Amino acid sequence: MKFSASVLALLAVVSSVSAAAISPLTPSDVSVAGTEEYTHTLEKRVNGDITWYDAQAGYTACGLLVQNTSFTVAVSAARYDSTAVDGNPNHNRICGRKIRLRGPLRTLDGFVRDRCAGCKHDDVDVTPTLFQQLVGPLGLGRRQISWDFV
Repeated sequence: MKFSASVLALLAVVSSVSAAAISPLTPSDVSVAGTEEYTHTLEKRVNGDITWYDAQAGYTACGLLVQNTSFTVAVSAARYDSTAVDGNPNHNRICGRKIRLRGPLRTLDGFVRDRCAGCKHDDVDVTPTLFQQLVGPLGLGRRQISWDFV
């Protein structure tokens, strides 16, 4: 008698737990923290040529002194100028943006710190170290890659 009462009590608990586990959720039951505050614009991946330059020859368009060993990226003048805030190029919104570069050897992230006057719209100019890591020897000069902002 004692055994059957315990079994019945256990079955009652199990049935109430399983009923709760399969009850459907309504939209008001589900919330994702922070979704109202966070938006992200998807940026299109573009294809362009990559070249390299001596980035430590002076100040960059963003007003920085960088080393050729840094992962510095110069975007085309058209792209750089389209994000200008005022007449001072150091205040450009594109300065410091992370850019993901996909080369034949590997994918690496760099940072926009300069403007490339001779680049076509989707081309990038990078430091020698970044060029070598992405595509190989500097003697290659120019290669095609894909990239996007991250």
